[in-house]
Amino acid sequence: MSAAACLGASLAASDEATYWTVSPTPKNQDEASDAALIDSIAEAAPDVISATCYLWNIERTIALLRKLKRRIPGLRAVLGGPDIALDHPLLTDSPTKLAVWDVLVIGEGEPVFPDILLHFRTGHTPDYRGVAWRTVKGSRREGKQPRPLRPLIELLPSADDATNRPDAAGMAYLETSRGCPLHCAFCCYNLRRTTLSCLPPDEVSRRIRILRERGAREIRLVDPTFNAHPHFDAVIEAIARENSDRAIAFFVEIRADTLTDEQAARLAEAGVVEAEVGIQSTDSHVLAIVHRPLREELVLRGIEALLRHGIRPTLDFMYGLPGQDTDDARRSLNWLARFGGRIHPQFLPTLLLPGTELRDRANELGLKAQRPPPYRVTATDKLSTRQLAEIEEWAAETLGGFDSPTRRFVGTRLPDLFPSRTVLRIEAGVQPPSVQASSNRQALILAGSDLFSQRNALTSIIRRCVCNEPHILWQFVLAPEVEEPLDLLDLLIEELRRLPSHWLDRLVSRPGSRQLAARRLFVKVPRGVRWSSGWNDEAETLLAEYFH
Repeated sequence: MSAAACLGASLAASDEATYWTVSPTPKNQDEASDAALIDSIAEAAPDVISATCYLWNIERTIALLRKLKRRIPGLRAVLGGPDIALDHPLLTDSPTKLAVWDVLVIGEGEPVFPDILLHFRTGHTPDYRGVAWRTVKGSRREGKQPRPLRPLIELLPSADDATNRPDAAGMAYLETSRGCPLHCAFCCYNLRRTTLSCLPPDEVSRRIRILRERGAREIRLVDPTFNAHPHFDAVIEAIARENSDRAIAFFVEIRADTLTDEQAARLAEAGVVEAEVGIQSTDSHVLAIVHRPLREELVLRGIEALLRHGIRPTLDFMYGLPGQDTDDARRSLNWLARFGGRIHPQFLPTLLLPGTELRDRANELGLKAQRPPPYRVTATDKLSTRQLAEIEEWAAETLGGFDSPTRRFVGTRLPDLFPSRTVLRIEAGVQPPSVQASSNRQALILAGSDLFSQRNALTSIIRRCVCNEPHILWQFVLAPEVEEPLDLLDLLIEELRRLPSHWLDRLVSRPGSRQLAARRLFVKVPRGVRWSSGWNDEAETLLAEYFH
């Protein structure tokens, strides 16, 4: 939403605004299935769609645009966002597929967005570096002129703009600076903006005041390095003034090695409750390869200052970095474990993000990774696929499991079921109706008195559901009336594993393995029915082995 608001503000401030009407983003965008979202967009009959792409939505975005272009003749698409790069593996042209994009934007879109719309309207090319467009013959051309630079305050919607408000849960996002002083090889942020632009402290104060008036209870500062702001101390004071009663909780990302005890104290007084700190590795050689400067004693000093003043640090380490061996991975885990429950630890897989130095140098550095998102490193110059999987096992033992695993797969109560639920009765000789997902998180309850005898129908239903809506999250819930053979679960697991993977599966699966998170299988046990001893336990163990 913030990206759309920034692009809208950029257009409104330009001469091109008189030629275009901005349609609001569909209200159902956050919860709709693919089919429902396509219907909502097609109803607006747009001439141009601008899409912000991240590693978690680019596959779905491409699929939606391909369907929309077939449905709306002449539709143009401009793609931007963190996941866009000219050499992106999913954006290469294929002669057998409809061209999805008309313009690609690498880096900030606001300064060039009006010129892109001018291009669509008149054919005048947006000749800027980092902007690529498709010619009338279908070839790709890239701009050469320097991209215009504008201060951050001109790129954001005004403080009192209607889009500058918290969501229904009271969460708001605020950008006080754009740019990063670090040049980490695994990140493309610094390559796409090489200068720092910041809001003045009084503007930060004004925006917080308006967000507070509009009901904000939490504000996440999306600056890549909050304390890189040249007027950091003054910004802290501005936040403290507007949040003197600490009614708002703030979340920030900072460098711990440059943080003083006095600044940590003032952050706490301003209402900062959590600060994310990127450390990545304990090995100086590894850090040198990825251009990540670190003095361990200064980082520890900053972390202790945060803890001393009641701010919980989220500490980020990475595994699968070039030059990293198992000893460094163990040291990193022990480094995190020393803090116990006082911190929120994150031990994250290395991702070869499009456009980053690490991806460009992958062959030189001996890195192998998944081709589709999330581009997880699967082997390095020092670590095999098996060793990376062992590191993940150590991390699970030391820090706990990855993210939020399912609490229960089998039972009379299933606490993790999605609210959007459809019940389908499976009976012999009766053709079940087609299933239309009503949400992007859909539970389908398959009920019947003899489900094993209908196993072919069940596999067919599951296959159709995933093929029709491959990008949403599915929960397939068996609701048997009698004890079914466990072979039924084996058959359905095999069917789900045959289907194309979802990006979320690739994210949570250990290297060399495949665990399913986007499409899961459950069993809802009827109340008051006595089954043979151990059936529930065996079924739970089986499903927990294959599903996250």
